[in-house]
Amino acid sequence: MTQRTSSRREFLAQAALASAAIGASPFAFAQTGDWPKQPIRLIVPYAPGGANDVVLRLVSKHVGDKLGQSIVVDNRPGAGGVIGTNAVAKAPADGYTIGVGATSTLIATPLTNPQSSVDVTKDLVFVSLLASAPMFLAVNTSLPVNSAADLPRYLKEHPNKLNYGSMAVGHFGHVVLKEMSDTYTAAMVHSPYKGEAPLLQDLISGQIQMALITPPAVRSMAEAGRVKLLAVSGNKRLAIFPKVPTFAEQGFTSSPLYRMNAGWIGIIAPAGTPAPIIRRLEAEFAAAVQLPEVNDKLNEMGLDPIGANADAFAATYARERPVWRELLVKAGLEVKG
Repeated sequence: MTQRTSSRREFLAQAALASAAIGASPFAFAQTGDWPKQPIRLIVPYAPGGANDVVLRLVSKHVGDKLGQSIVVDNRPGAGGVIGTNAVAKAPADGYTIGVGATSTLIATPLTNPQSSVDVTKDLVFVSLLASAPMFLAVNTSLPVNSAADLPRYLKEHPNKLNYGSMAVGHFGHVVLKEMSDTYTAAMVHSPYKGEAPLLQDLISGQIQMALITPPAVRSMAEAGRVKLLAVSGNKRLAIFPKVPTFAEQGFTSSPLYRMNAGWIGIIAPAGTPAPIIRRLEAEFAAAVQLPEVNDKLNEMGLDPIGANADAFAATYARERPVWRELLVKAGLEVKG
């Protein structure tokens, strides 16, 4: 993140060290025995069609080909990722169930959602950190605002009139827009969604007026003129929409949130999954991310490829959790732990 709480260079350096370590051990893959001898289930805690779903299907196809078994995507949306994450934690630790973990589902939701009972460091194990992503501030086309710089005045002049959506309570999109709403006394109403696809549908129809959405999910609708993009999170513009400035470029400097990427996405597994299987999975997922066709596709989607190993993923989680906790508290959310 920028003020990324971690840099891509750091991620890649850690990933390279991990790959070298794995490659140096002739027994790393042999110890997995005859695994896998059946398809592997990948639990995605989002509705089909969102950015995370797209990324995982792309990468998993290549990993499945290398393992000689298909990886079957099992979408389990709901409760801000709680349903899917709980399903991973409770699955047999035999290497045949893995899941998707993101900043929202592994940090924000466990800190803010009373339904979340998973202890991430005890119930789950990290496998591979795949990519990080910025988010676009997208608004309904009827909103008479054409840049984020115009928003403060509009929000102040229209209190209690606007609704915004996000993927969950405590999600990056929720925290950023709540910060904006509070700063400009807009009293916007928040609606959480089970995935980006339904969120985008409501944004287009006008049920909500604004949301932060990942590049892959919003790109086609923005290109078709069905939503307007006002700003992008992070510290740089994206090649896919070079005319969309960052929040900071438009004067949003009151909170570090505006300079942060939205977060990351990676692979997790139930605690107790045999270490040789974890090492095999982390190697294959890291290798898949670095394939030219996958790497290029991720960049084209506006995502930042990482491909870091399990240890780097765990270190990232440990480093970022207290940062997010502080941001959530400052946003006025009730935080656990």
